[in-house]
Amino acid sequence: MLCSAVAIASVASPAFSQPKNLPPLEGATEVTKLTTPSGFIDDAVAFDADRIAYVVADSSTKAELHVVVLSTKAEQVVDIAPVSLHPLSITLVAQRAFVVGETDGGKQIAAMVDLVDRGKQKPAGTILYKVPAATHITLLEKQGRIAVHRVTLLSTSTKHEIEILAIDSGKRIGAVRTIELGVGDVEKQLDFRVNHWSEGWTKAHGIKGGDWDKKENQRSPDTEATYDMVNAKLVDRKKIDDLFEQRKRYQALADANGKLDFVRVGWDNKSLQAWRGGKLNKLELEQALPTYDIKSLQGVVTPDAVWVAAKVDPVNADAVARKKADAEYLDIFRAQPDGKANRKVRVLAAGLRHRFGVMGADRFYLLERNQSMERGGKSLTVYRLQ
Repeated sequence: MLCSAVAIASVASPAFSQPKNLPPLEGATEVTKLTTPSGFIDDAVAFDADRIAYVVADSSTKAELHVVVLSTKAEQVVDIAPVSLHPLSITLVAQRAFVVGETDGGKQIAAMVDLVDRGKQKPAGTILYKVPAATHITLLEKQGRIAVHRVTLLSTSTKHEIEILAIDSGKRIGAVRTIELGVGDVEKQLDFRVNHWSEGWTKAHGIKGGDWDKKENQRSPDTEATYDMVNAKLVDRKKIDDLFEQRKRYQALADANGKLDFVRVGWDNKSLQAWRGGKLNKLELEQALPTYDIKSLQGVVTPDAVWVAAKVDPVNADAVARKKADAEYLDIFRAQPDGKANRKVRVLAAGLRHRFGVMGADRFYLLERNQSMERGGKSLTVYRLQ
């Protein structure tokens, strides 16, 4: 995918100069551009039907949550530094915001913040409740719950603990559940080897050893299964029909870090894969994948679409062959039900890096990255498809 050092060096020659007088934006309209005079706009971005929320931070003392109403441009600012100086995610929950942050030690902490000004005793920004440090804290909005996952390393095993909290109050729902995994992530009593997790680490997916059949005097084949941490039982046992396919699929899901919906580079390193609910779906870009810088690829799977953003490699193989650099556009694709991803937008991005996010069926945002650091950026722009 990447060109040789000789080819890259030759981009400086007149024959490899960037095209000029290019349109900065095709296929979309800018809705609003947000900047900050100091600090930076952090990576955590949230949205709903008419609002976008982002954080202005400085890594040391400042973390301000900005909530902007897109239709009126009205903006609200609340201090979330008491929650975290490094927010990882934000979710707007009616007139509240659930903020998950990272501690200096790499743990996650969280809090529900009130966005309504209720007077001197409870101004906007009041913390309604906090969630103590854990390995993972996940808001399961559709379930009205928060999943708190804690991992403890023991002498010969690893203990996984799940606590479920109510979104409204932060109070525990039901009992705390645990599972201890030994060498190879195996739970001996269940004869169950965990491969990957989902739904805020409340479900462990893996291989259940076969049962002993006394009548046949033999062990039945292993099956795929899911251990439901909340209900403390194995569910969804399935026969393994194709062992080779199952191993490839499980490797992809193990690499997904708790997600079942994601986009990744295919096993051949020449194609893309869209995964939904842990199942592989067809995905084919309208443009040739080698045109793009693989490291720039970003994918978002929504309930009704798959989006892909990728930046053109100006000295891709075809450009080198014709001795003319391609324009450095960030191309944005949206896949059809048949898996064909059509290019919807081009954003001129020469020398720039962006973080891409989707805001419903026809809107998306780009966070222009700082060149000197991986965290945050200097501007956040919302676009609408034409």
